[in-house]
Amino acid sequence: MDETLQTVRDSVITGLGQLTDFFGFSPVMGHLYGALLMSPDPLSLDELEAIVAKSKASVSMNMQAIERWGMVRQVWVKGDRRKYYDAEGDLWKIVTTVIESRERREVGLALDILEDSAHQLREASGRLNAEDQKTAEYYLTQIKNLQAFFQLAEMALEMLLANKRPPTLDEIASVDIPGSGA
Repeated sequence: MDETLQTVRDSVITGLGQLTDFFGFSPVMGHLYGALLMSPDPLSLDELEAIVAKSKASVSMNMQAIERWGMVRQVWVKGDRRKYYDAEGDLWKIVTTVIESRERREVGLALDILEDSAHQLREASGRLNAEDQKTAEYYLTQIKNLQAFFQLAEMALEMLLANKRPPTLDEIASVDIPGSGA
């Protein structure tokens, strides 16, 4: 492979590894996705192992994970019994899958925990001394603020998921952001 092509491919693979790490996923997942995304042909586990320089066990385990997220799919290669994979090129589809199965769940869990905490504080209210009552009221105020934030996050996620396609640059540019002076 040409040196420039190799450098670009490796840069994308490294960058996607850093991006997946930033979002709380294994960097190997990003490396594998990047290797497949930058390959015009499906790749076998052996080829992926060589490209990302990770153990067969790590490659196999991480491939299963990114297959569950819908980032890659198994494909059949005529005349070969090995497993081959191809990358999902529609990043919007990947993002919405991750949001639906991870972020939506985490926001819902946060709201449940906050509601449970507020309920416990309200139940304990009658048996608290004056100082603890003041602290409980402070806690309730903080919890109410957190609930408002997570409810906003939940609404934003639902609005984002309602779109069947990503917004265009023109749509993004036309958004009036209060206080931006635009």
